[in-house]
Amino acid sequence: MAASMRALPAQVAQVAIVALLVALVGTAHTAQAQIPVAVDAPPDMATARKMVYGGPTWQDRRVNDFFGGGSRVTVRATVTEVWRQRYKEQSTDQLMVVYQLTPGPREQFQCQACVPALGAAQFAADARGRWQLKARGLLLMDGAPGTGTEDLQMVQLADDRWALRSRRVDVASGLETRSERLVLDQGDQLRLALNEGFRDKPGPQACGSGAAPQTTGLSVLSPGAGPRVEVVLRFNDGRCPRPEPRVVRQRMMLRDGQFVADEEEAASAPAP
Repeated sequence: MAASMRALPAQVAQVAIVALLVALVGTAHTAQAQIPVAVDAPPDMATARKMVYGGPTWQDRRVNDFFGGGSRVTVRATVTEVWRQRYKEQSTDQLMVVYQLTPGPREQFQCQACVPALGAAQFAADARGRWQLKARGLLLMDGAPGTGTEDLQMVQLADDRWALRSRRVDVASGLETRSERLVLDQGDQLRLALNEGFRDKPGPQACGSGAAPQTTGLSVLSPGAGPRVEVVLRFNDGRCPRPEPRVVRQRMMLRDGQFVADEEEAASAPAP
């Protein structure tokens, strides 16, 4: 009995030491988890393009359909990075890169009627701080006429959701075509989720001072049941010299990967 009583303090001490070691290991792991991971520099232009398209040119049936109308002549697109922006989504570093695709060198495809295609890719930093290709849309939509500068920006739709916004303007003989587009990631693909605008409406270049300026606008609304936006279109109806100015406001909600009109919120009214 006496021997057992003498051994008891030693056992208690051993248990206390083990508990202390467990606590120290747990504290070390917690401290390590709290240390921010250093994120590598984003991939440069050539590296990113190779990850997305395999190199500076890309051959695919979709290229033929876009530039050649589905002809049997093989069209090889030149891939040129024209825009990139870094941002955070769900506390993860992200990078959006946009490309113009042209049937040959970009500098040789800059006539007023020349329309490039746009592709895009989304990269994300992993737990080790290394950039990985997250999603891509190799050929999404029309680019700027004349292979000009693209009007692009990232917009925050909700606390944990961003989208690529593209605003496009095309003017031919004074008739204006304008649109607002939003591109979203869906799994490993980027897809065109919104494309709203007007086509061939007479502006000041066609009718002079008798025509009001024409514009498009996009605003992000409170997410509510899902990301929601309002698209505002200001355009002219009718013929010169004084077409009637109109304003159309349409509220839209994201459902199943596409923005659809909320008919109860949609409204249309003539400009004052």
